[in-house]
Amino acid sequence: MRRLLLVTGLLLAGCTTPEAGSPTPGEQPTEPPTTTTTITTTTTIAETQERPRDLEMAGLDICGLVGSLPLATFGLDQDRPPTGGTSTSFPGSQDCFANGVEANLGLTIVAVVDQGAAEYADGANAEVSETVVDGFPLYLLKPAAPDSCFGAVDVADGQMLYVNYGLSSPGSEPVTPQGTLCERVPRIAAAALAEL
Repeated sequence: MRRLLLVTGLLLAGCTTPEAGSPTPGEQPTEPPTTTTTITTTTTIAETQERPRDLEMAGLDICGLVGSLPLATFGLDQDRPPTGGTSTSFPGSQDCFANGVEANLGLTIVAVVDQGAAEYADGANAEVSETVVDGFPLYLLKPAAPDSCFGAVDVADGQMLYVNYGLSSPGSEPVTPQGTLCERVPRIAAAALAEL
C-alpha cells in the first residue's frame, strides 16, 4: 500500500511540474509592453539658412583680410600690422591676430579648413546663439569666462571663418563687458565677409 501511495505521489508530482516553455492551464501569455516614442525635431536658423555662396578658406590671405578691416572701430590698433601663422586651436589652419593696446582688446581670425561651424558650435563649451550675417549662418559663442566672445561663420561645408574677440590681457584695465564683445562679433564677421 505504501508503495502504491509513493508511486501515485510521484506521478502527481510529475504532472504538476511544467516544463520550460510549456504553458500550464490557467496561464495567460504575456504580451510585450507597448511603448510610444515621440521624436521632436527642432530647426535652427543656421540649419534653414542657405549660404549665398561657398567661400573657400584654404589659401586665404587671412592677415590681408584682418588688415583690411576697420580695426579702430573695434578698439584695435590700425597702425600696427596684424601677425599671423598656423593656428594652435585649429591645426592646419591659418590665423591672424590684431591687438588694441589702449583698449586692452585683441582679435584673432582663423580660416578653418577642416571643421564646419555647426559641428564646432555643437561641441563648444559655451552658450550658443544663432543669427545670420550677410546671408551666412553665424554661431555666436559666449563662454563662461567673461573676457571673450567667439563667432563661427558657416562659409562652406566643413569650413568656417572663426572670430575670437576679447580682452588681450584679462585682469588688466580697461575691461570691455562680455555683452559688448558679443555685440561686436557679428559686426566683425560682417566686415570680414564684405572683404571676401
